[in-house]
Amino acid sequence: MGELLEKLTGGLLDFEGRARVWLGAGARLGGVRSAVARSRAVGWLTESGRLESVLVREELVGLVDFALSWRLVLERLVGDEPPAWSPARCRCGERSFRWDVKAGFYVCAACGTHVSEGEASARVEEEAAR
Repeated sequence: MGELLEKLTGGLLDFEGRARVWLGAGARLGGVRSAVARSRAVGWLTESGRLESVLVREELVGLVDFALSWRLVLERLVGDEPPAWSPARCRCGERSFRWDVKAGFYVCAACGTHVSEGEASARVEEEAAR
């Protein structure tokens, strides 16, 4: 687990460094890759709308891929994956939602509609209440 956190922190700090260069901000404080460093990087990126400014840069969009890939790694590590199939009914009328791990959504096999795990659950609950 420590190795995973080291890789995660390293990637986050590398991204913060690139973002600071692009925004013309001062250099990141040096030091170890720790929980404090992770917290500072996340805090710096998310305060004052910086994240939105950074995400519009084509060369810095790697943060999205970085975040999604780590989300998948951590979910697999703890076994936190939704069921492969949902009984939710799609707007096309079919019950053919399959979990797409890469997309992070349920995708209807009949029409291609994407819904979140929460939306799929809400549809099931709504239909059950009728």
